Amino acid sequence: LRGPAARVRGRMCSRCRRVRSGALDARVVCVTTADADADAWCAPCANDDGVRDDGRDRGAGVAEAVDACVDGAWYDVVIVGAGVGGCAFARAYADATGEDDDFGADDDFNPRAAERHPGYRQSSSTTMLLIDPTNVAKDVIVTERLTRRAARFAVGASSLASFSARGCARASAAVVGHDAAQRTLTLDTGACVRYGALCVATGARPRRAVPASVDALEVRDVESVDALARRVTNANATAVVLVGNGAIALEIVDALCGVGVESTRAMEACELVWVMKHDALGDAMFDADAADFFGRILHARRRMKAARRAKKDWAIYPNVVAGDEDGRDAKRRMLGSSAGPDWTSRFRARCRDGGGDATGTTATHRMKLTIIKNATIADAHKDGARNVITLSNGETLFADVVVSAAGVEPRCDWLDARDAPRSSIDGGILVDECMRTVGPYADSIYAVGDACSMEARSRSSDAPWFQMRLWSHAAQTGAFAAKVHAGVCDADAFGFNFELFTHVTQFFGLKVVLLGAYNAQKLDDEPAEDVATYQRERVDEDNPSASTYVRVLLLRGKMKGAVLIGDTDLEETFENLIMDGVDLSRFGPALLDPEFDVEDFFD
Repeated sequence: LRGPAARVRGRMCSRCRRVRSGALDARVVCVTTADADADAWCAPCANDDGVRDDGRDRGAGVAEAVDACVDGAWYDVVIVGAGVGGCAFARAYADATGEDDDFGADDDFNPRAAERHPGYRQSSSTTMLLIDPTNVAKDVIVTERLTRRAARFAVGASSLASFSARGCARASAAVVGHDAAQRTLTLDTGACVRYGALCVATGARPRRAVPASVDALEVRDVESVDALARRVTNANATAVVLVGNGAIALEIVDALCGVGVESTRAMEACELVWVMKHDALGDAMFDADAADFFGRILHARRRMKAARRAKKDWAIYPNVVAGDEDGRDAKRRMLGSSAGPDWTSRFRARCRDGGGDATGTTATHRMKLTIIKNATIADAHKDGARNVITLSNGETLFADVVVSAAGVEPRCDWLDARDAPRSSIDGGILVDECMRTVGPYADSIYAVGDACSMEARSRSSDAPWFQMRLWSHAAQTGAFAAKVHAGVCDADAFGFNFELFTHVTQFFGLKVVLLGAYNAQKLDDEPAEDVATYQRERVDEDNPSASTYVRVLLLRGKMKGAVLIGDTDLEETFENLIMDGVDLSRFGPALLDPEFDVEDFFD
């Protein structure tokens, strides 16, 4: 290959590069991606004998990267799950092993990495296989960097075929069997593949908060978001019960009762009953004071005469084509990739398209809201078309639609717990500081993203970092595990942020930045007199989007965490204060005084 296509698209192993000397014949395979671009791919290594230099079967080489995997094929790395964690692993491993080098590169060896890490190894003749029940791959994209360690993220979706141009085969299948000793995976297609290393990136499933006897909806993937929109805009739906108190629940309440949704159906007569086991809104993520602040913001947004719709779409969703489903396809759909951090944009769009009346005109509508605190589901059953729900406080609810939003739990049932031990806390696959499983097969099995439990790093008192099942953490753990396996990274995790917990999100139209031990995480053993918290807030009833809330947590005078809600412009300053360990005892509550320019003081 010559010209721009070769430089941009040509990915070659060390044997392929010998083609330039005439040692091998080259041929080109055109791979059509989701964007209908032709990716030029030089594949001389897919020679007729099908045998690698080391004697192991290559499977069907690059041609199989375009099609399906071959029964009995060997892959250096097999990644199960094409969510954010799995895709991050695939891309980082391709980069670290030279799979994504420019065509003109002559040398596969990275002396800088070898000097820094004695165990470094690099071989661009490696092969990867990416397995996922769907044909959708998810990637995290940084849309706005707020500080050195904190950023807004978006999730983009593409076809698995896009990974073929990076030397990664893919299989649209589900894993139904695993033999850790033999290093084999059995797929629901009947194929059995062998691997040198396995990366488990199967993510998490929604935790069901209601009995199976009730037809409850969960925000799991694109299809479930569409189903929720259809149900709540249905003319027969007059009562919706929402169970849960985490991020998904907060977003549903804001969408249906706060900012509202555009629909052709008037929804003011419909009531949303929000059932939570806590005493405060969002208690799963925030303390009581921040929860009280959000409660007032929610009421202020409901009082607004004309709520403004969100202007940005962070997630990009592929077109879903309906077709015939056999049992295996239905099972795969249940294991589909998750909906994305800004799933409410799609939800609002589907609400706008759903329902219908004689005029066909749309307007912004909000449901009535009733909040029931300190209650759980005691019993539930169907009574004709309606659901009858009995709460732990004895109250009975009748619902046309039930939504379960009670968090997630790791999805790794297909992997034997004896091969990859589980956490007793959350059921995730236990991993060490390098994302390797702690069981007998630590040398060959990694776990990343929501499927893993990082108790070793989370317990460490050296840094205010802990695991939370977030898109950003999935991307980070996937890339980190790939570089560990490639031999270019170790437990020190140079280039990765395991030193400070950061999360940027949005609730009720306000930017939310969480830093460090923002809710006293990992401080349970500290004396109460050594911990101090200061906060300030401003609620603008006429313009809730201009409201702000700031809360900091200090341990023996040093800042350990912060909650920043709204446009505070304090995230970079507070991040530096946490990382530098500056003694702030002398300032006390004045630290949050708007007239006190803390940034200039510490410059």
